[in-house]
Amino acid sequence: VPVILGNSMHALLLSRALFERGINVQPILYPAVEEEKARLRLFITAAHTEEQIRRTVDAVAEELTKIDSPHLQTV
Repeated sequence: VPVILGNSMHALLLSRALFERGINVQPILYPAVEEEKARLRLFITAAHTEEQIRRTVDAVAEELTKIDSPHLQTV
């Protein structure tokens, strides 16, 4: 499942934040893809529970809010 962020730095930061929360996700960054197509690649299998999927979606939303904060963009 791709989560297109359109920014390689955001994809890298988000993948690291998710990894620290126990979620393994691969960032796909420029130059492998065009910068506006930078993304995270999540793999979902039949072995994943509904709770794991919900927890991952919630974690992506929470961490993305932190990355998109105006403070981070000025650092």
